[in-house]
Amino acid sequence: MKVLLILPTSGYKHGYPSFFSSADFPTGFAYIAAAIRNSGHEVIGLNPNNDASYKSAYEMVRDKISRSLLENKPDLIGVGGLSTDYKFIKDAMQIIRKKASHTPIVCGGGIINGDAEFMFTTLRPDFCIIGEGEETLVHLINMLESSERDYGKIDNLGYWDNGMPVFTRQNFDYVDLDERAFPDYEPFGINMMLDEFSMATRYVYRYKRPNPRPMTIVSARGCPFSCSFCTDKKYGKYRVRSIEKVIQEIKELYDQYHFNILIILDELFVARKERLRKFCIALIEARKKFGWDFDWIFQTHANSSLDRADFELAKKAGCYCFTYGVESASPRVLASMNKKSKPSQIAKALNIADTLGIGFYAVFIFGDVAETAETIQESMSFFAEYCLDTHIYGAAISPYPGSRLFDYCQKKGLISDKMDYYEHIDEQIFNMTKIPNRIWFPWSYLVIYLWKFFQFAKSTNATYCEVDTKTTNDPIALHYRKIIYEIKAVCPYCAKENHYREMLRSKDETLVESTNNNIWMSMTSFLRRITGLNINKYNMPKLILRGTLLLMISFKHPLFKSLKPLMGANEVVPFFTTGCQHCNKRININIPEGNVDHSFNTIRKVLKKVLKI
Repeated sequence: MKVLLILPTSGYKHGYPSFFSSADFPTGFAYIAAAIRNSGHEVIGLNPNNDASYKSAYEMVRDKISRSLLENKPDLIGVGGLSTDYKFIKDAMQIIRKKASHTPIVCGGGIINGDAEFMFTTLRPDFCIIGEGEETLVHLINMLESSERDYGKIDNLGYWDNGMPVFTRQNFDYVDLDERAFPDYEPFGINMMLDEFSMATRYVYRYKRPNPRPMTIVSARGCPFSCSFCTDKKYGKYRVRSIEKVIQEIKELYDQYHFNILIILDELFVARKERLRKFCIALIEARKKFGWDFDWIFQTHANSSLDRADFELAKKAGCYCFTYGVESASPRVLASMNKKSKPSQIAKALNIADTLGIGFYAVFIFGDVAETAETIQESMSFFAEYCLDTHIYGAAISPYPGSRLFDYCQKKGLISDKMDYYEHIDEQIFNMTKIPNRIWFPWSYLVIYLWKFFQFAKSTNATYCEVDTKTTNDPIALHYRKIIYEIKAVCPYCAKENHYREMLRSKDETLVESTNNNIWMSMTSFLRRITGLNINKYNMPKLILRGTLLLMISFKHPLFKSLKPLMGANEVVPFFTTGCQHCNKRININIPEGNVDHSFNTIRKVLKKVLKI
């Protein structure tokens, strides 16, 4: 059989065009492709990303899917993604139904795993797969190719029987991960992503190399923990691949793609530190034997109890940064999230990493059901003491389908219309706390806005900044009318020189990536939430007046004092945020050319005066 696998497009989530690098690749599709190929069937990959020549993401997807269906005439079509990919998956399936109405569609991934019955009956693919897809999909393909149609024999499958949805037995006793074929990225244009779109990678995954080529690998599946915000239902126990197999895949990836940054995607790379030690020893030996030259980053849980010797070994093996799931520095909130970690564990790891020159990457997510003004202050104080030079972000917690927080929001009426929720997923912030709306929403929007400017990071002036003439045809730079510069700067922490290639605006345009559009796009939702008024052209003056008065009253709340660490002391100048290639701390590089968006300076002055911080 001929199977067409369609990757989701990030343009539906982040606005079109939204460029897609190899660091963003949904590895599950590559595993599925390998399983299909190894079972003797043909795989066609469609990656509807990185093409800015259309008017909209929808037009791009419609044209690319239509062309692929016409040219390839597949026997089965696979789509899938996360719950945030709902709009893309819905549109993609409608396009397929119009162009190839008799070709069966199978849907899988997080969007099904988090809410299988609702999504299956809403999107109405011919089949859906719950849990890991390799064996189930191959079994389905083989059955479709034969004359047999007894779908009830296939575990973890959803199908239709006389117009009614049927779900087969759930069996998550999967094969050993070492028996799985290595993922196959070739059908999806991975070489073009590495060659032309690596600059679209978030900075923490590329700052180590002036010419980054990031590649991803998965060494384990599942998680033994059960955090309240996580959508990873227990579709199988936590399993790890052998270190030998991981090293073997790294060799194949390195030989084929010549990457120089390796991202270990596992949410839990090491449940026990012995695994990290074994990996590092094997990697050190392989680097010497094969001449590998790459840096790597991993994430794990604070309970892995990594000590100084572990981090020293990891650094020797080429590790430049690691991630713990921080989420909060309040013991009360961590208990509510069922995180099973303590702020003291995070602080200990940060201190060790700091002395060794290893970076730290994490996120504070505010807004758990146990969040209060006091718990927020605990996190912000922890941030101010330990995290000003780390690659750490702030965000509002999201109740994604499949998580306990989603169930909580439904029970409390915060999500009353599930279909409307999916249509506007990631477009709004929820208040699951007992903090009044007039306090919570202004604070949460402000913390996200202020954090994006990284004014708490130390700055240094570029010592060299010249146009990189070798990259004048870079597709991302051309679209955004930017220029790629060769930049050198001395780190304000370790005093060592760094060499970067960075995509910035020309001297006639702002160099700072303005985040104002994001905040203003959310303003109507924000005003509606704090005033309780529906927005229309007749009540806008009333809404603005009431919103302004409520804000002035709200800003007197002591919670807003917690924003002080994010303000910074200096005026914003043209800069970009990155990491030091030597000590791996977060730094801002000031650029001599260019104008600057002064709106943040104005907003900060107003906030400092109003909030008195």
